[in-house]
Amino acid sequence: MTNKLEQARSCMTIEDFKIGDEFTKTYQVDNEMVRKFAEISGDWNPVHHDAEFAKGTVFKRQIAHGMISVAQFSGIFGMDMPGLGAIWTQQNAKFLAPVYLDLPYTAKVVVEEVDPEKNTVVFETTCLDADGNLVLTGKGILKPLPLKVKQKMSFKVDAK
Repeated sequence: MTNKLEQARSCMTIEDFKIGDEFTKTYQVDNEMVRKFAEISGDWNPVHHDAEFAKGTVFKRQIAHGMISVAQFSGIFGMDMPGLGAIWTQQNAKFLAPVYLDLPYTAKVVVEEVDPEKNTVVFETTCLDADGNLVLTGKGILKPLPLKVKQKMSFKVDAK
C-alpha cells in the first residue's frame, strides 16, 4: 500500500498565498460513497438510500448527504491547497440545492483573506453542478504548515 502522506500534492505556507488563488476538484457521489458515509455518520435516512422512497420526496430521486460535498474540501485542503500539514480550524456551509447521485460536480476554494500574523487563510468554499449552479456555499479557515516546520521536514513535496 502506498503511503498516503507521499501522495500530498502540495505543502504551502502562509507566504505562498495571495487573495484570489483558487483550486477546483471535480467529483461525483455514488451509492457506495453514500453507504460508506452512512456507516461513518449513522445517517441512514432513506432519501439517501432508497430510490423508491426518494421518488416520493420533494427531490424525486436519491440525494447525497450534504456533508459528502463538504468533505471534498478536506481533500483539497489536506492534499492540494494548502496541502501537507494544514489544520482546518473552521467551516460553515449553506446547502442550496441537492446533490444527486452519479452526476458531475465541482468543489472550488478561493482565497479571500491571508493573515500572516495569525497564520490563517480564509477560503470561500463552493460546490457547483455541471451547469454552474451553486449547490453549496461557505467559508473555511485554515492554518497552513509554518515555514519553519516545512524547512525541517525530512521529505519534500513536489508542488510549492
